[in-house]
Amino acid sequence: MTEKQMVNQENVAQQNVQQARPIVRMTPAVDIYETADELVLMADLPGVATQGLQLEVSRGVLTLEGEIQAADDDKQRSYYRQFTLSERIDADAGDAALKDGVLTLRLPKSEAAKPRKINVKTLH
Repeated sequence: MTEKQMVNQENVAQQNVQQARPIVRMTPAVDIYETADELVLMADLPGVATQGLQLEVSRGVLTLEGEIQAADDDKQRSYYRQFTLSERIDADAGDAALKDGVLTLRLPKSEAAKPRKINVKTLH
């Protein structure tokens, strides 16, 4: 067996071990608040790097998944949570940032959902 074949076999064996590790799913703590213009979601995701974070909106459901980076652990740990969004939220225009283990997701309201002033006329 050549050295290259041995390395390939070791890589495959390592991938199989990683896939066989039990997965521990945790629910992150989340704060949600609303302003006149947007919905803000803040999630505590300690141990998650930007590369291990996935945010997806499909059929009005926001899915948050984050994989914790821990090479020496025998378990694969991740965060998972879903939220149903109002049709008044413009998820396509959302903005997310991860800093110090806290994800801040800003989802603007659609123009139709924003409060508007109505002028009142004085009739004589």
